[in-house]
Amino acid sequence: MKRFARILLLVLLVGGLWLALKPTLGKHRFTFLPFRWSEYIDLMDFWLNFGAFGILGATAWLAFGSFAKAFRLILLMTGFITLLNVILELAQSSIPGRAVDIADVWAGLLGCVLGIFSSMALQLWSIRKKADVTAPQVLFLDQTGRLGGAELMLLDIAAARAADSEVLLFQDGEFRTALENVGVKTRVCTLGEEASVVDKQAGLKRILRSIPSILELMLQIVQAARSFDLVYANTAKSLVIGGPAARLAGRPLVFHLHDIIADGHFSTLNQQALVLCANFCASSVIANSEATKEAFIACGGRAELCTVVPNGFHIPAQRTSAETMKSLRASLGIPSAAWTVLMAGRLAHWKGQHVLLEALKSVPAAHAVLLGDALFTDEDRQYARQLHAQAEELGGRVHFAGFQKETMPYFDMADAVVHASVYPEPFGRVIVEGMLAGKPVIASRAGGAAEIIQHEHTGLLVSPGNATELADALLRLQNNSAFASSIAHQAQQTAQDVYAISAVQEKIESVIRQVSGRHQPESTSSIIPSPCAA
Repeated sequence: MKRFARILLLVLLVGGLWLALKPTLGKHRFTFLPFRWSEYIDLMDFWLNFGAFGILGATAWLAFGSFAKAFRLILLMTGFITLLNVILELAQSSIPGRAVDIADVWAGLLGCVLGIFSSMALQLWSIRKKADVTAPQVLFLDQTGRLGGAELMLLDIAAARAADSEVLLFQDGEFRTALENVGVKTRVCTLGEEASVVDKQAGLKRILRSIPSILELMLQIVQAARSFDLVYANTAKSLVIGGPAARLAGRPLVFHLHDIIADGHFSTLNQQALVLCANFCASSVIANSEATKEAFIACGGRAELCTVVPNGFHIPAQRTSAETMKSLRASLGIPSAAWTVLMAGRLAHWKGQHVLLEALKSVPAAHAVLLGDALFTDEDRQYARQLHAQAEELGGRVHFAGFQKETMPYFDMADAVVHASVYPEPFGRVIVEGMLAGKPVIASRAGGAAEIIQHEHTGLLVSPGNATELADALLRLQNNSAFASSIAHQAQQTAQDVYAISAVQEKIESVIRQVSGRHQPESTSSIIPSPCAA
């Protein structure tokens, strides 16, 4: 386009100069036209100048324009073309009876400006139309069929671009059903049994046994990725397998980091493998919190790859009715007037349900609901059994709700929400869900949770694993309803402003377009997130 515009600009300049200067050579009319036509042209000089310089300005912008330095370029082009117009007017003043016509200069200036802005508007319209038509096609990868926090985030991302994307899962399960229910095309390429049991704490021996199965899946991903513009790895395992596959397929990769890469979450070997794959295979790393980003960089991750985008949430127009909440309490066996604490999330030691049960001993009038189940490992299932044994000591004040697809009624039913992770958590989805429900939230002062909550303004923060501090915070909320209501209201407003799903989807879509090469750097750079600083 620019090459054609430059050729046309050259033709216009040569032709225009010839037409303008030819009368100065002695023949003061357009000799190739009948005399009467030439007189008419003289009378229409203002509008001819306006139109001619409008075409010249429009062509000049198409040939050399750039939105990156638009104001400076407009001034340069307008100044150059106006100077050329003045020189021509001075040259034409040598024609007998012809003086410098200031009106013609103004006509050229106005025509040039209008031509430039018309060309800019046409260019912007063309860019936006092309962007809508050529949205990048994305192959999303996720390791599990279960609905965890990372999967809920991917569900929203994929649903927003269901028309041009597909999700490839390494396991079948309710996640596939949820994706298909919102119109997302899904396929399952099952990971072999040896590889599927490799978790974040796996050692070298277990990893080596899983290699044949991993290679088989990797080849399937290579074949699938060739039909897409970009690969998007949503979990650590999907990065380790999908990253090299994207490289082999010649496709850029975005890695969505939902985990803090540190001891307690990953074995040393897995930390090294994860960071190596991200540095070598990923074009961009989306971290769900500053804590996640900082842990990634501390382990050797490249800071320039990283963009922080928090999880997004749907803000429902209506909450749960009083009758539904009453029925839910009755089904769980909770007295209607009992002050109730909700803790939601996978039953796993690092989530800290045992800390809440220990704290509950010092809050005798309170009941607790544990929403979630042991999802992934034998260690989780053993921990769940320990929790049931610990709950028996509290005389029926602990209620296990299990895994639930619809969680909002549980948040609305509770009087307070607790997040008690003993290790720094990357984000803390349940914290925001509690805030959106208008409930006071107590969270561990570590990781992403400490970024979400402002202590004593939008919630309370306690030391990780400290049951005494947690008990004191519970008693404070239980005994001071005005304070609890105040921080709950502030938290709800903050969550609605910061974590709305539409804003988060826009940021992630900007990263996808940037990495895929379908972004418009000159016209949309203002909405693309800046890379994280180290």
